[in-house]
Amino acid sequence: MSMFLAAMLVSGAFAEQPTKRPSDEERGKELWERHCTACHGPANRGDGPATEALVVEVPDLRDQIKVNDAMMKLVLRGRGAMPGYETSFDKNDARRVLKYMATVHEKRAKPPAKTKAPVQTPAKAKAPDEPRNEDAPEE
Repeated sequence: MSMFLAAMLVSGAFAEQPTKRPSDEERGKELWERHCTACHGPANRGDGPATEALVVEVPDLRDQIKVNDAMMKLVLRGRGAMPGYETSFDKNDARRVLKYMATVHEKRAKPPAKTKAPVQTPAKAKAPDEPRNEDAPEE
């Protein structure tokens, strides 16, 4: 009976394990939403909800996000009023966050392409007073 109980406990432990590891983009988005949007905002403009309580201005990062060692170091160690996140994630996660921030910036900075819908002209309706010509073909 104890073997059965042990097998049930072991199988239960495996059942709770995640089945899929998040992609780099998913992990970057998760970290960005948790650590960055409060100050930097949804489009990296420096207009997040926490900025109302801050004494310093949060920079607009549009057109400034680069994925390089210097930016990863800034994310990990912080600068000025911005805290560092090296206790929360590693260099790979810093890269993921920056890549995601660049993606969000690109998606939100460019308005969606306008597509021209085919122009449909409404059918000409006959006025109710207009006499109907029985010999004319139906429209």
